[in-house]
Amino acid sequence: MRRDGTEHIKGRTKFKCPKISFAGGSPHCTCENPCSDAKYGRTVHLVMDENPRLFNDPPRSSEKWKLEYNARTSAERCNKREKLDYKLEDGRYRSSKMWYCRLFCIMMCQHLDAWSLPETSLQNLLGQAA
Repeated sequence: MRRDGTEHIKGRTKFKCPKISFAGGSPHCTCENPCSDAKYGRTVHLVMDENPRLFNDPPRSSEKWKLEYNARTSAERCNKREKLDYKLEDGRYRSSKMWYCRLFCIMMCQHLDAWSLPETSLQNLLGQAA
């Protein structure tokens, strides 16, 4: 079955027969033994709420999923760096102002760490040429 879109209002995903052809302007099944009497072929609707990890939107193999996943993992790495490496939660402050001061200092340190990333091979080549 091939994914044929998502119906957000009904909360379901639509799958259809992969051998449906739209040649000639109308859909028709190109199977030797058609799986359905309908001219559009067999169509299956799956409710996404039943198993959101298996049937999700956007689909896992798409470019939109990769961008969303990269953004989420980037945020998780940033949170890990603040909490574990810079020991954000080890401070015993009662005041929210002190928490914000500590967080602000940690963010400045993260920014400085990003500036001092390891040099790339292109930077090394340019440094040797100069």
